[in-house]
Amino acid sequence: RARKLDAEIQQHGLQNIVAITHRDVYQDGFSLDNPSSADPCINASAVFLDLPAPWMALPHLTRGPSSPLNPSVSVHLCTFSPCIEQVQRTVSALRSLGWLEIEMVELSARRIEVRRDRVGLQEEGLRGVNASPANVEEAIGRLREVEGRDRSYHHGKTSQSPVEDPADEAAGEYVSKQQRLQNIREAQTDRKLYKEGRLTHRSEPELKTHTSYLVFAVLPRAWTDEDERQANALISAGPLKTVNSRDTPTSKRQMKRDAKEQAGGNKDVEMKTERQLNHT
Repeated sequence: RARKLDAEIQQHGLQNIVAITHRDVYQDGFSLDNPSSADPCINASAVFLDLPAPWMALPHLTRGPSSPLNPSVSVHLCTFSPCIEQVQRTVSALRSLGWLEIEMVELSARRIEVRRDRVGLQEEGLRGVNASPANVEEAIGRLREVEGRDRSYHHGKTSQSPVEDPADEAAGEYVSKQQRLQNIREAQTDRKLYKEGRLTHRSEPELKTHTSYLVFAVLPRAWTDEDERQANALISAGPLKTVNSRDTPTSKRQMKRDAKEQAGGNKDVEMKTERQLNHT
């Protein structure tokens, strides 16, 4: 499997930026000890682990002389586990090894169906639509059509003479269901169905796949002797110089508060100062 992947990397021309290695990371760790490697020092700033037992590989991802991690930056880690028991053991190992900002994210694969809901009698006979009246006018029109068909049927059984009443003749004119469906299918070719209807989306009511978990953590950068000397120098230099609040712009509200404190309860002084501030 590793040789096949290495061949694919060669085919895509990524051999200068991608290195494929096959090893037992539980025992041997992640450092590249191949002398033919162009850069045996990894200096990784991000690690993704898709292992059955990621907590067994975490001891090799610590700060040290032979660490594959970049010592000058914080390292971000992500592990993939299908079971919550694996997550618990991974988090315990991360805490014991000094990783910070540990958090877990649950992944749930749920399909979302996006479609357009079209409602109306003009959708009768089409797939994936609701062929019911969209408004009162369509419902009344369908009722009149059914009433006219029934009236024509009963009139034909009870009388052999043609219909004389104009109202009955108008009500008796109707289109058969087969002809109506044929007309709808013919009109469908000229319609832009992808623009019609209301755009909706629905998700699956149940999960059909197994859940999985991602664990994220951050390992702070290495604290060197030089960092310790710089920190001690800052401490011995005394407190940092603060900016004088009088040198920074002050709002009128703050100026009124300061004037009130300086007046010491003298209302005349407070009113005089407030008038001066309002005129500025």
